[in-house]
Amino acid sequence: MKKVKTGYLFHGEELFPARVRLEELKHGQAGSEGEPPPEEERFDLEETSWRDILDHARNMPFFFSPWRFLVVEADKAGLADLEDDEASVLKEFFASPTPQTVIVVFFQGKLARTKALFKLFDSLPESVVEIEEMKPLKGATLVQWVEKKAEALGKRANSAAVERLIEVVGDDLRLVDAELLKLAAYVGEKKTIELADVLAVTDWGKSFDPWELTRALETGDTGRAILVLDKTVGDGTPVQVLIGTLASFLRDILIGRIGLAGGKDKREIFAEVHPKINPSWQPTYDTKFRNYFHMVEKLGSEDLVRLLAALEEIDLRIKTSEADGKILLEVFCHDFGRTVGRTGVTSRGRG
Repeated sequence: MKKVKTGYLFHGEELFPARVRLEELKHGQAGSEGEPPPEEERFDLEETSWRDILDHARNMPFFFSPWRFLVVEADKAGLADLEDDEASVLKEFFASPTPQTVIVVFFQGKLARTKALFKLFDSLPESVVEIEEMKPLKGATLVQWVEKKAEALGKRANSAAVERLIEVVGDDLRLVDAELLKLAAYVGEKKTIELADVLAVTDWGKSFDPWELTRALETGDTGRAILVLDKTVGDGTPVQVLIGTLASFLRDILIGRIGLAGGKDKREIFAEVHPKINPSWQPTYDTKFRNYFHMVEKLGSEDLVRLLAALEEIDLRIKTSEADGKILLEVFCHDFGRTVGRTGVTSRGRG
């Protein structure tokens, strides 16, 4: 197992590499070979106080793994301020942490060194915590990142392919990663990703595609799902295409529930619904595997039947009335989010 620290503070404009780092840390703490990495619990600092997060860290056991990864998200400068009692409980936790419990803070935007949260982490020993500013990648550094990511998928991307991919996708690493995953699946056994492959797969006349919508829902990010929905429809994708994409997404989850009920192995089920995702693609495979079965376990059969019926009703209303399909799908996404619920613990907030 890879040694992990008790706390990590990642801040900056480009947090995607930090999120990949988190997956690698979790993967390094997996038990026996083939065992999924530890789950994570997410908290939004705008909704949950440090007092409640640390109380949760001290008192709530994690049932499926001896390791616990508590992921704390923040995106406003004011959330880096700490009340005196919050600073006190944080110091106490890091002085005597709960065994095999890791706190990972993702702070969107550069965190000033004068902020209380930064100062507290900075005051702790490097053996206990790690602080890293995540800056956007540009130029040669971005090219190297793309090439390294392709290698992790067992492929080599030639210079023309990399140049075109960056040209059409930009420097958003999350989107570049998503396109590389699709390209790796597209080229199959071929080892090199070429310009023609990028031209065939990466059609970015649109900012998003239906695949991005289901990816957002699969990770429980309802807000992003609605953003993708609005932009995709605005760019001309027919609502009926998105309905079909969502229906396939739900049917895949239903296949998972039926498979588990019939005693099928999880990896066998996953290979059936995601045949193009190679198990050797780490940590991508583990992330998709975990997100998929989280949905399978979270959505009961009754929920799936109800959501599928809702999509059928939306399709019918669009075909037989002047109803706004985009608005109906926004309502559907909200309903999906409420059904799945939050993976973290919320409280009365920071008051």
